[in-house]
Amino acid sequence: MERRSIIRLVEENFRDHFPSDQELPGLEFFPLGEDSWSYRCGPLWISVRRDLDGHFPGAYEVSLLLSESGKGYVLAPLPGRNGRVVHRIADFPVVVFPYVESATTPPAPPTQEQIDLLIARLGEVHAFEPPASRPVDVPTEDFRFPFENDLDKAVQAALNGDAAAGGPYAGLLAERVDRCQGFLAELREEATRVAGECAARWRGERPALTHGDPSLANVLFTKGVDIIDWGGAMWAPPERDWAALQRVFGTAPRSRPEFLRFYELRWHLAEIAEYATRFTGPHTGDADDDAMWERLTRYLPEPRGAS
Repeated sequence: MERRSIIRLVEENFRDHFPSDQELPGLEFFPLGEDSWSYRCGPLWISVRRDLDGHFPGAYEVSLLLSESGKGYVLAPLPGRNGRVVHRIADFPVVVFPYVESATTPPAPPTQEQIDLLIARLGEVHAFEPPASRPVDVPTEDFRFPFENDLDKAVQAALNGDAAAGGPYAGLLAERVDRCQGFLAELREEATRVAGECAARWRGERPALTHGDPSLANVLFTKGVDIIDWGGAMWAPPERDWAALQRVFGTAPRSRPEFLRFYELRWHLAEIAEYATRFTGPHTGDADDDAMWERLTRYLPEPRGAS
């Protein structure tokens, strides 16, 4: 993507965020986020989304409605002069936010008081209903596993030796997948069973508006508690957020165990799919690969008694 295209977007839709007699500053790239390219342009934070398959414009639109309803802790995108909050450049979705200094600094562990405040604010989000005059298209939970095909392809590529020339971790992946076939099959079988139980129990229940990933990367624990990156917003059981809190912070409100287990299993299998796919494709064994291999081995542990 050419930087001048981003500057043109700012000029056409966000010029009123700069003094009229001031030239637009250059773009400053920030290596933050696994699914976006991030730039600062003066008071603006520009996110060029790379997660095309999982991108839903309505998720950003509903965060603007949350903010406008008085929930100032929701750091929502800015609407452009054309009224849109999601723009497109070269087929990539682009979302523009106010620049927040604390979002670019290393996060500090939250206090219990801050976690309690986060839980309370997520509870308010769960109860939110968009005004009838401004409907938004936000995905609804279906208890499916959208990464299943990717997982199947990666596992088969590893077992068949199709990825042997991809990079230094291809052989290690084949060995690990071969030894963990039973574990992975049990995990997937449990996930299918629990998904069915949750779908049946949730039928007819009022959906909650959920964030999906209230983690250290998406929550700013400063004087207050602000929540950013609403691209994964979804109508779902509230346990979607509570499972994330349990995973990241080790605590969550009392929840239904089967829903917590579903989201734990979905996360677990999604991580395996992502990292296995990486290592069945071309890779170099750089620092990112090393870190991702370490994560994969946590999700695909060696069977007991394996040498």
